[in-house]
Amino acid sequence: MSESIIHQVLSPFNYVGSALSDLKKRNKLSSVGPFENLHRETKGVFPTLHLIQGAKFDVTSILSPNFQCSHSFSWGAAQQPPSYHFSAGYQAKEYLMHGQIDDQGTLQARANYFWPQSPQTESALPHLPPHAHTEHQYDANLPPKQHKEGEAPAAPAAPSPPTPPPVNKPSLTTKLQAQLTNQPGSSMIQYEHDWVGETSAINLKAINPNPIDSPAGRTVGGSNTAITGIYSISGLQSITSSIAVGGEWVLQRLRPDAGESNYTLAVKYAPKPTSPVPPPSSLPPGFPSPYMPINPSDPAEVFAATYALSQGVLQASYWKRLNQRLEVAADVQMLVTPTTNAAGPGRREGIASVGFKLDTVYATMRGMFDTMGRVSAVLEERMAPGLSFQVCGEIDYAKGGGGVGKVGLGFVLEA
Repeated sequence: MSESIIHQVLSPFNYVGSALSDLKKRNKLSSVGPFENLHRETKGVFPTLHLIQGAKFDVTSILSPNFQCSHSFSWGAAQQPPSYHFSAGYQAKEYLMHGQIDDQGTLQARANYFWPQSPQTESALPHLPPHAHTEHQYDANLPPKQHKEGEAPAAPAAPSPPTPPPVNKPSLTTKLQAQLTNQPGSSMIQYEHDWVGETSAINLKAINPNPIDSPAGRTVGGSNTAITGIYSISGLQSITSSIAVGGEWVLQRLRPDAGESNYTLAVKYAPKPTSPVPPPSSLPPGFPSPYMPINPSDPAEVFAATYALSQGVLQASYWKRLNQRLEVAADVQMLVTPTTNAAGPGRREGIASVGFKLDTVYATMRGMFDTMGRVSAVLEERMAPGLSFQVCGEIDYAKGGGGVGKVGLGFVLEA
């Protein structure tokens, strides 16, 4: 009797689950990754994250397949004093730990725990090599070898590429980040939980959470505790094989008696490729491509857009891979607020950026310019295995006087 009642109660949920499963199979839905990776392709093209001011020298020692440590020296920056950072990281099958401390005593640490059902698809440490099933295995642009008439085919020099990995199973990751410093108000702790499914992704985050904070003033009959911190929940859901929609809700409550929330809507368009990525046009016909192979299942173009409702901030980006060597991207950020009696006249401001990324056999070049008059470029030259040289520069023409420029040099050594 009890089993039949339970079956009747759960039957609607089973029906919904089977209907969603059939929908995923018919539309060939796939996961697009977490919300924070919406503009990942565009950020990988722009040189913003790779700019150096002054000089920087990094030395990384890979002591074992799971453990590494590094030393970083930087000096010559106009607005920052010389600094030194020491970092160490350890990665196992189910967890990862990484820590960094500088010459001022600021300590940064993070730890990730991959739950047993969470397949680890790539390394999270900055310098650890990727796993064997990355995109570097697949190259659909290599032509088959032609044999002359009467000539027996030679033995293959290397085994054939393995078949692409199956669709990733749902993954579950718990993350912890912390920063401890002697400056008042600069220390923080962050808890995060990621769930990436076959067609959706959800992220929960809490920064400096305090559920029993005491308000400065207490009203008669009111509570003497309140919740403070920054809390957010975000998610993405695939609705077709190329389109995903989602949103993010952020609650900022820095004081017990004041708080604000913000809602962000998002859409991502990443169509499946209909043909392999063409090799560079500079290669002779039939010549094997010496450049990094591309996974044929990865999209060749991505469009992503987000809109923060309460702030009126719109960001849209477009990324496209033209061939194995060249990627281009564009990004537009706009601030549009209406005129109100409380806030005064509205604002309409915007900035657009266009950039490229060019790969050669031994070097990578990134360049970008925007409507604010800034032009920047980064060249990374791989001089030898484990040794690379980087030179970068930026000019801001909007500051007058022919522009204000910054130049940086960097060396990276892995031993």
